Amino acid sequence: MNTDLSDGESLERALRDLLGLLGLPALWMGRDGNAIVESMSQAIERIVSLDVCYVDVPWLPGAPSIVQMRVRGESLAPELRDGWLTAIDAWRGLPIRTRGSECDTPIGRMSMIRLSMGFSSGQGSIWFGSMTPGFPGVNQMAILRAAASQAASGIMVARAAYEREEANRAKDEFLAMLGHELRNPLAPISTALAMIRRENGNTADGYHQILERQVGHLSRLVEDLLDVSRITRGKIELHREGLRIGLIITRAIESASPLMEQRNQRLSVAMSDDGAQIFGDLTRLTQAFSNLLNNAAKYTDVGGYIRVKAETSASHVVVSISDNGAGISAELMPRLFRIFEQGSTTIERAKGGLGIGLALVKSLVELHGGSITACSDGPGTGSTFTVTLPHASRAELESVPAPRLPDANVLSGQSGTRVLLVDDNVDGLLSMEAFLTDVGFKVATAADPIEALDLAEQFRPEIAVLDIGLPGMSGYELANALRRQPVHAELRLFALSGYGMAEDLKLSSAAGFERHFVKPMALPELVDALNGKDAPR
Repeated sequence: MNTDLSDGESLERALRDLLGLLGLPALWMGRDGNAIVESMSQAIERIVSLDVCYVDVPWLPGAPSIVQMRVRGESLAPELRDGWLTAIDAWRGLPIRTRGSECDTPIGRMSMIRLSMGFSSGQGSIWFGSMTPGFPGVNQMAILRAAASQAASGIMVARAAYEREEANRAKDEFLAMLGHELRNPLAPISTALAMIRRENGNTADGYHQILERQVGHLSRLVEDLLDVSRITRGKIELHREGLRIGLIITRAIESASPLMEQRNQRLSVAMSDDGAQIFGDLTRLTQAFSNLLNNAAKYTDVGGYIRVKAETSASHVVVSISDNGAGISAELMPRLFRIFEQGSTTIERAKGGLGIGLALVKSLVELHGGSITACSDGPGTGSTFTVTLPHASRAELESVPAPRLPDANVLSGQSGTRVLLVDDNVDGLLSMEAFLTDVGFKVATAADPIEALDLAEQFRPEIAVLDIGLPGMSGYELANALRRQPVHAELRLFALSGYGMAEDLKLSSAAGFERHFVKPMALPELVDALNGKDAPR
């Protein structure tokens, strides 16, 4: 119900109405500029007698302005504004002030005021009009100015939120592209190293081991960077099962031991494993603890020591990783688990890294219902990281299906199985062909999708492994083209890509691919899939 405040209504009533307007921002959380303007206009109409409310506010560069018009409590559709264009043009010439100006409108002559929706007219304006005598009164003006100010602040917040979301989207796209570009050269290098090791009877000299360690390090950096992005967007999935803490720590030590051995560091492990289980993802928990161990090794001098201690209580498993390394300053401690945060380094003590390891560990631990803390007496005194994880409940353990036993002959291809490989990365294509041929598959390769179509007609593959980012025709389009040929109706399709975000997996699944492999892929996993073994996407 509209209320006219020009008759000197009490200050108490005016203050109550102002407080009501001040509470509007609580309703604007998560809304865009249009919704904010609409709710503000409707709220004002319940307090002040208005015949017209017109808003024109810039939204984003290159985007249409927010334009809304209400006449006597009802929204005026854009197609009905033509009859108001002459009046609106006249309003645009009004000065921004608190005194009304007499204006002609299609519904009669009224007093109009113009208020800014920012610090200047360039940030948009709002016009209020009323036929009520004496409009706007002092109390009315206070309410209208408060409402305009609140709406302007709300629009600024909504604009900032939108721009932040766009920046996050652009960041995710950049990270995905970066991962793709880095994975492309890593894939053939990793495959070639595996082939050399296989040809040498599964042995490798020192130089070969250096290459394997550095390729592994690069791969982990790429995955860590992408994992942080996935976790912050809630896009990561955990494959949970009942796990003993001893298994997790053992695998983490295996992953981190090359760096500790290289730096001649002493490792001591003390585990009190009473059989209690954690309900978690083995890969992700191993990743978290190996990151902590690698971090300890990286920031501990050559010849230093690292200690791992695991204890179980009635409800939790507590793991602490201590070292006598660089320690943590009091200034860094509050920011320790933030992404891209690192302590100060010097030329002779630069440790490298992206500053994402501890942020990733914290996220992974918290996804498992746990917590992580750090303590240190300061620089040069070493540090201790303590991870606490809850025990698995009976219901959680009973929800896990029985695991599939591994095949001892996983690196043996089914004799005669014809596999078509299509990838425009020639080095990756040749190395993958050599590996699959070596383990028993019949392989044909193509670097061009048109060439692949012609080759498929002659080769009649049973399985096709298609790179998604092909020139001229995407892997999705090539898959559809192959499937349209009756001879390939039963063809099994595997996707190969440097992109591995959740959206990419959905796209490949929708295109009919059984599996989506992310470069550089684990070759035993590819062989397993080609042999028809079930595995998670």
